[in-house]
Amino acid sequence: MKVTDVVSFVGSHKFYVKVETDEGAFGFGESSPMRPPVLLAIMQSVIKPAILGMDPFQSEAIEERVMRRNYKLSGQLLAAAFSGVEIALWDLKGRWLGQPVYNLLGGRYRDHIPLYGSSMSRNLTPVEEAEKLQAALAAFNFAAVKIKVGPRYGQGLSVDLDADEEKVKTVRKAIGPKVKLMIDGNGSYTAIQALELYQRVSDQGIHYFEEPCPYDDIEAYVRLAGSLPVPIHVGEQNWNLYTFRDFVSRGACHYYGADPIKCGGLANAKRAATLCRAFGVEYVPHNTTRSIGFAAAIHLAASTPECSTFYEYSIEPKSNRSEFWTFDARIENGVVEVGHAPGLGVSVDEAQLAREFSVYR
Repeated sequence: MKVTDVVSFVGSHKFYVKVETDEGAFGFGESSPMRPPVLLAIMQSVIKPAILGMDPFQSEAIEERVMRRNYKLSGQLLAAAFSGVEIALWDLKGRWLGQPVYNLLGGRYRDHIPLYGSSMSRNLTPVEEAEKLQAALAAFNFAAVKIKVGPRYGQGLSVDLDADEEKVKTVRKAIGPKVKLMIDGNGSYTAIQALELYQRVSDQGIHYFEEPCPYDDIEAYVRLAGSLPVPIHVGEQNWNLYTFRDFVSRGACHYYGADPIKCGGLANAKRAATLCRAFGVEYVPHNTTRSIGFAAAIHLAASTPECSTFYEYSIEPKSNRSEFWTFDARIENGVVEVGHAPGLGVSVDEAQLAREFSVYR
């Protein structure tokens, strides 16, 4: 069996991939759509030419040919583009073998995965954010939720700790004392600002503080993780095995979250999870989509012992394009029940996808 084509479906905020073979086997994947035009250029000029003609079961050889031989282009964009292909190859192998992907990743370790409702709003008032979360809790019965704090990758005077404090306290009051509350800074703060914010909201029952500082400032995380009396979560931007190692081994976090659609795919995410096991860190796969990337992360969590806590589920209204796909998994009472269909368990309406996305062969 040989790879004959890599097809990209590109939208303004979506990037799907289909891998095709000479024997009719195929699979779908998703790349984090940070910069779709850039991802497309990398896909067409670097990744696709490298893997055409290769056996789709040669996972390590394919990864080496794309990621290691292009080390001068290495970075998150190359990893994100490759993630779509790598996930599609797992889907392809699972479909061909008649096995769900989690069986190829180590077997089903858990049948049910608890979800937390993830809000990605930065433009809502505290009251509007609280109302949004109340609606999500009513609809999904989550046991935990997460909100954004701070200006995305802010600095200096753009940080308003008074506003952040008000938002956290307003949300906590609205959701009640039993629902776990996480806060996500997306690199908004210096270490001292993160410390001050936590001191202001320490009585609000914060479950963990995600990415308070710039994601590549490992020294800030070492200081915070050793001083803040709240778990630190980081890793969604990381793609390099050595970065995984440094964050986990140096005690720079308590939860780690390499994202399968950013970090180079499921195999690299499994490597991050193994490192977490070695250093007693919980692994929380990051993922803000509700389509193919969500399915991939569920198969990762289902097969990985270290994924022992809540998993992210976007409550944004535009996160799910249900007209394009269906997923073999049931979500009920804040928990996803893992399905049993081959591959990722995703059925894609390719004709509809082609009508609304730009298709590149």
